[in-house]
Amino acid sequence: MDLEQLIQSATEQNLHILNIVVRQNGEITAEHDFAEEIPVHLWSVSKTFTSMAVGIAAQEGYFKLDDRLAAYFSGARRDKFDRLTLRDLLCMGTGQTRCPVDYAIELGKELDDIEELFFEEPILYEPRTHFVYNNAATYMLSKLISIRTGSCLSDFLSPRVFEPLEISNESWEKDVNGITVGFAGLHLKAHDLSKFGQLLLNEGSWKGQNLIPKQYIQEATQKQIDTSGFDKYFATRDHKSGYGYQIWMNSYPGSYRIDGLYGQYVVIIPAKDAVITYVSNEPKNMTGILELTWKFIVEQL
Repeated sequence: MDLEQLIQSATEQNLHILNIVVRQNGEITAEHDFAEEIPVHLWSVSKTFTSMAVGIAAQEGYFKLDDRLAAYFSGARRDKFDRLTLRDLLCMGTGQTRCPVDYAIELGKELDDIEELFFEEPILYEPRTHFVYNNAATYMLSKLISIRTGSCLSDFLSPRVFEPLEISNESWEKDVNGITVGFAGLHLKAHDLSKFGQLLLNEGSWKGQNLIPKQYIQEATQKQIDTSGFDKYFATRDHKSGYGYQIWMNSYPGSYRIDGLYGQYVVIIPAKDAVITYVSNEPKNMTGILELTWKFIVEQL
């Protein structure tokens, strides 16, 4: 794998990529550091880790994906909210029209009680018929894990995922209530993140251990809700190809990605047995980093 053209293009576009790791057939085939590799805030990449924790907890019997949210949160025991299932939250199909967290930030509100913000935002659509990228939905899943398992999300995942992957330097921010944020806040190095991508490509298997339920990953990495109406200014075909369980589908057939603010990407292409990881700090052209995959890497796989 030759990254020379990609590196040249990234430099010419002034894309602030920090580290790239390419895996194929389970092995690292290329890597490049534009900067020293250190743990970086991965922003919404955190969501996919939250999703996998939900899949593990469901397998362990703490809840089922089709359970109503109202079974665990009193705020959901009212009209419209009482129909929401955990699956609706996983695929950002709550029926709300905006993200309660983003809206609170716009208004200058504190984020001391995200659960309350979630239940203050009305539901206007049928569950799973209207996609809205919703940080509060992910937070609710993280809080559910704390309620049901007695462990915060990061502690729950540590022996189940981080330790088997030999990831020892992770950190994950918590809110004032001690709840792992879930939708952001996870800090990892690029190589550690690439191992997590490989774990998903392996459908939950790592060195002979089944860390995440295979069936859950198969569901999570398939289109669960339509995103063709996603209209953010940066949206490309890769944002309009559907969404799984806290995972984006790509326009490249059969592929999907973990996706975070400022250009954090893990692009997983099962047909090529490949995982391409970017850790970045790009404030202006995040999608330009993702496009490098299709322009310079796929043709070499």
